[in-house]
Amino acid sequence: MVDNIAATAHIALTEEERAQLAAEFDPIIESLEVTTDDQLAETVNPLPVNNVLRADVVANELTNEQALSGAPQAQDGQFMVPAILDGE
Repeated sequence: MVDNIAATAHIALTEEERAQLAAEFDPIIESLEVTTDDQLAETVNPLPVNNVLRADVVANELTNEQALSGAPQAQDGQFMVPAILDGE
């Protein structure tokens, strides 16, 4: 486990450092292994869980002509924009 953590952190450890870290991790791992679900407190959300999004209602929609009326360039009912990729 110490080697995996060291590799993830991109740090080099000597054998002495590995042994020291392993000794420090052992009690932590052991305490986690004995924890069971009945020892954990139930989590409670103090705020009511409600859908805070409005209903999706279509209203006052623009016509294609209205949407394109302020466009610098339009063609065949679509916005014209400068090409950003070569060859397209």
